[in-house]
Amino acid sequence: MIGNRPADPGVHAAMKRTAPGLFVVLAVILAACASAGGSPGASETDAGGSAPPGASGGTGGTGGIEHPTAADEPILIVEDAGGFVMPQMIATRVPTFALYGDGRVIMQGAQTLQFPGPALPPLIERTMTEEGIQAVLEAVEDTNLFTGDLELRGAMNVVADATDTVFHLNANGDEVTVTVYALGMLDPALGGNFENIDQAEIDAHAVLSQFRDALMTIDTAVPADAWEAEGWQPFTPTAFRLYVRDVTGEPIEGGELPGVVREWPLPDEDPATFGEEVPVFGDGTRCGVVEGEDAATWFTELSVSTQQTIWTSDGENRFTVLPRPLLPGEEPSCDQEIVAG
Repeated sequence: MIGNRPADPGVHAAMKRTAPGLFVVLAVILAACASAGGSPGASETDAGGSAPPGASGGTGGTGGIEHPTAADEPILIVEDAGGFVMPQMIATRVPTFALYGDGRVIMQGAQTLQFPGPALPPLIERTMTEEGIQAVLEAVEDTNLFTGDLELRGAMNVVADATDTVFHLNANGDEVTVTVYALGMLDPALGGNFENIDQAEIDAHAVLSQFRDALMTIDTAVPADAWEAEGWQPFTPTAFRLYVRDVTGEPIEGGELPGVVREWPLPDEDPATFGEEVPVFGDGTRCGVVEGEDAATWFTELSVSTQQTIWTSDGENRFTVLPRPLLPGEEPSCDQEIVAG
């Protein structure tokens, strides 16, 4: 279980009042699931046994749910994994929601319809108070689905080539991972034959789908005083994975337009030998990591580039670059697993 309820009923009530929007949404859906027979616990569908030990670090919360307090230590990460998409798309995905020990929330901002799109995803950040953190953790606990590692894959019976939604939770000294295939697709309102899927799993989909949606619209799920300050700010990465491919001799989409071709920003780095080859890409793409001042230089360049920008170091050899901003606590390496559906 994520954590015991606070012994002091006044503390418990205060945390309940912290985020009425988030809790009202979950309360309604949980009540509906309970009347239908409840949601599955980890003991019913757990594929990995008991949850692994929690990571080291301080804890937060006075009488509430304990959690890491380090700025680079995640409390809750929500991300997509797998699916029937190109390896390049999987490699450059960023989490849809990330909450860290110091209260910082990093998530994706508004997407534009411009073409070609910007080179970097529109990541934004804002810092929660301890009361805001407790509101999120209380909502997690109220789902009753984070009692241990859990995989829900019943939707494979009715949906093909979908992604997994993965929730990584670190609280009360435990690390729990909940993985849901095709989250949101087991909605009876969408139609379909769900006879081969347990009702408990259908209920769990409803709960987790509502919880994810609340996180994606967290401004309306928690009150204004759950935040340290008003307004979201752009997130500035301090490190990147860069996926570089030699496209010398290939035609440039859009032609020789201003800004389409830019100079490789690090003159001491040869793009032809940058990083190590990524075999799963199958096209000679190489991956390398930039940090510190080099990352700052790349951030400046990528901020004024598009997904079709071509990079050159000598005016002749040309390269594409797919950036993956690294979030706090992520390993500055290219060793991550890239698995397509």
